[in-house]
Amino acid sequence: MTSPLPSRYELKKALLWPRTAYMRWKYRKSSAAMKTMLELHYYSPALINFVGATFVNKHILHDADINADSVVIDVGAFTGVWTKHIVDRYDPVIYAFEPNPNSFRQLQRKMAGNPKVQAMPYGLGDEDVTVEFTLKGLGSSMCDERSAHSDTPRTQVEIAAIDRVWDELQLGQVDLMKINIEGAEFPLLDKMIEAGLLNQVDCYMIQFHEWHPGAYSKRRRIREELSKTHRLEWEYYFVWEKWVRL
Repeated sequence: MTSPLPSRYELKKALLWPRTAYMRWKYRKSSAAMKTMLELHYYSPALINFVGATFVNKHILHDADINADSVVIDVGAFTGVWTKHIVDRYDPVIYAFEPNPNSFRQLQRKMAGNPKVQAMPYGLGDEDVTVEFTLKGLGSSMCDERSAHSDTPRTQVEIAAIDRVWDELQLGQVDLMKINIEGAEFPLLDKMIEAGLLNQVDCYMIQFHEWHPGAYSKRRRIREELSKTHRLEWEYYFVWEKWVRL
């Protein structure tokens, strides 16, 4: 049986192994979380540049034209670190979505007692569905080749259709939406385009994930749609990018 051809992402990782070996040595004293992030992005120049940008402006992912009257959506809230930064800076209404039960419990504890933060124990996507979810640190995901590995911890999680949730929560116009969901951003944003929701958000902070199948063409198509209603304020290729409505 013929082996499948390596993806573009896998080829890039393989070709850059000498640089990766050097960067592993260079960042050997970094925290475990930092090393995990660097490995996921194969020590790409874009990631290194983004890390440098966070030293210049530690709030690069928190700067937005919002206030206490704003509505914010955190898709892929993880343990609530980003949500807490936004609360501390602006005190807006926040809907934080996190399907990983372990991360959700920490999110709940962190946001306990704040009536302006609603923690939702499910993810957002293009349809209502129950999916298998890998549980592995920063890379926890429902869109991951590791899900096929028997030694990877997994659980069943709920994903809700973005258009249905938008209607049920009566979100209307949203001031800021952060999306970091390990590859599931592609079907989510495609659904927002289809449902006419893309222009319902004033500012996006999106992490596109390069290792997702078809990531390059999918990202390009989504960015073409975004550019019709938003302008790109800054980007770090397949790390983070910020879009603001025209």
